[in-house]
Amino acid sequence: MKFLKRNIGRIVLTGLVLVILFAWFARPPFSWTFGLLILVGAFGALVTDANYAARRIFSLIPVLLIVSFVVFSLMSSLPGDPALTILGAGATAESIAQLNQELGFDQPFFNRYGNWMGDVIVGDLGTSRILREDVADGISRSITPTLQLMAYSLILAVLIAVPAGMYSGYKNGTRQDRIISYTMLGFLAIPNFVLALVLVLFLAVGGVTIFGVDIGFRWLPAARYVPIGAGWSDHLKHMLLPSLSLAMSQAAVFMRLLRSDMIGTLRLPFIDLARSKGLKTGRILFRHALRPSSFTLITVMGLSVGSLIGGALITEYVFTLPGVGSYIFTGIFKRDFVAVQGAVLVISTLFVVVLTFSDLLYLALDPRLKHQSEAA
Repeated sequence: MKFLKRNIGRIVLTGLVLVILFAWFARPPFSWTFGLLILVGAFGALVTDANYAARRIFSLIPVLLIVSFVVFSLMSSLPGDPALTILGAGATAESIAQLNQELGFDQPFFNRYGNWMGDVIVGDLGTSRILREDVADGISRSITPTLQLMAYSLILAVLIAVPAGMYSGYKNGTRQDRIISYTMLGFLAIPNFVLALVLVLFLAVGGVTIFGVDIGFRWLPAARYVPIGAGWSDHLKHMLLPSLSLAMSQAAVFMRLLRSDMIGTLRLPFIDLARSKGLKTGRILFRHALRPSSFTLITVMGLSVGSLIGGALITEYVFTLPGVGSYIFTGIFKRDFVAVQGAVLVISTLFVVVLTFSDLLYLALDPRLKHQSEAA
């Protein structure tokens, strides 16, 4: 047990890598991969500090109840009669009243909320009479492209931000540092949908012609979703542009945080000791400076899920991806309150769960937090 606690950070990292490899080669449902990642983080946190991990996990219950109440309240406060929307403008008052009674819309607010929550707990998000399907089935079908888009965007953001942040922190105050910082700030200032349109223009449809010179390429497809089962190559090719348009603003945030922490870490005594031993710069940066500089980044990665979800909803619409964003937009345009309500609840729950997972992963990767809490 002592060996497990002493090496829990390495074990958790190994587990995360194994889950990613399993997802890459075995191609399980995306919800399985997400659940396995949650389990790895929870296991690491339980081994490091079982009391703290248990408190964080059980604290999800009241938070999710509050989220569900807010979502239901907002949907219930929207103007319009759902029964009239379903039946159409030519419906009679008797048919509207009958449908309201069948759907339970004529009951008091808390009765409707209690009935809805009872169904949600057993996985029933209601039935959409406009889309003519169970909401849970519709969200299950559309959640995979959304989670894939978020995962690819997060991976791209980390792959861009980590080397850029490390190099910028190492070259602090130099011209290279300023070039990287200003470039990333530019990406941070560009809205996701604007960057998406620019990427489509210059990398998919051929760009523009200036003085007879074509500036642009036709390297990647502009839209459409290709599932993994149709081939990894085509899938990644179609997901690259939407993932990149969503990743660049996150990469800018991650890079700035890592740069700031890296500057502080490189001034610590153990870095001077490593330099005095004659270690190469690359080994010092990756082996000794990266890990203590990455804990703030891990926390912010969890917080970035909210902006990733919001950006994914719009990006899906731009690239015609059949994700939750498209599902919500369809529900809004058709005034399908049941579908929108279920989708918003799922997204809100996903956000809360990922935030909790980031806390658990943070504790697992930095066991010093346990000793700090005990000392306090």
